Amino acid sequence: MMKSKPLGIPAAYPIKLHSVKRLIIALVACLAAFAPLTSAGAQQKGLEVYHAGSLSKAMADIGKAFTQQTGVTVVLTGSGSGALRQRIEQGERPGVFASADMGNPARLAEKGLAEPPTPFTGNALCVLAKKSVGVTPANVVEKLMDAKVKVGTSTPMLDPGGDYTWMFFDKAEAATKGAAAALKAKAIKLVGDPALPMPPKDYPRGQVAWHMEEGRADVFLVYVTTAMLTQKEMEGLEIVELPKDLAVGARYGLTVITGAAPVAGDFKAFVLGAKGQEILKGYGFRPQ
Repeated sequence: MMKSKPLGIPAAYPIKLHSVKRLIIALVACLAAFAPLTSAGAQQKGLEVYHAGSLSKAMADIGKAFTQQTGVTVVLTGSGSGALRQRIEQGERPGVFASADMGNPARLAEKGLAEPPTPFTGNALCVLAKKSVGVTPANVVEKLMDAKVKVGTSTPMLDPGGDYTWMFFDKAEAATKGAAAALKAKAIKLVGDPALPMPPKDYPRGQVAWHMEEGRADVFLVYVTTAMLTQKEMEGLEIVELPKDLAVGARYGLTVITGAAPVAGDFKAFVLGAKGQEILKGYGFRPQ
């Protein structure tokens, strides 16, 4: 009876250890190329945050504080909230959207592009005026309607600041017949639209100060927080609060974009937390 030979690899095909090692290394590299980003990779890429222009300085500080706490870089993009919402609708995907209203993020949520928004801070509309104009809470509508006074505003639809201003104009109608139409007609839209002229890169102050310094506006309807910053940048300005019957408040909404990495939720929690709220308060924002 013939004995069977043990199974084995023919001598012509010996297995070499260094060949096996090369094969394993190649397989690992191939798998790594198709693997999802790890948390470390996400940190390298950073978290994109779209935010209302009025939040620029506060959000810069919040971003730095969040990076110090987590190691995650925050990449900020500021503009009119309506314009940013349109960009997200057209396919851009930041992790977080901080809007100067609740309406724009709510529209994204309705389309399944974001979570329902959470209110996270507040603001109010006011008049920032050159002292020479002589605006007071009692004569604010009269002064704004004066043909000699140039009234600067933000851009409705693209920026909630413009929408809030139009709300104020409508309220002014109750006090002075014809005021709404007259004010909307004479308003000079100078900010809130990305297509509008911007200050030179080396200009040391903000957009509102630039327009007022260049004489394009004698008064500006802006948020209280913007007025406070501009007053520090430029001499000869005063902040005039709107009377109670004409006052317009602003409620800011924060949302996480659908499909964002978990770190986006961490950032939202940070903004709503003690440190984020402390920074916002320092810039004149009002708690919700």
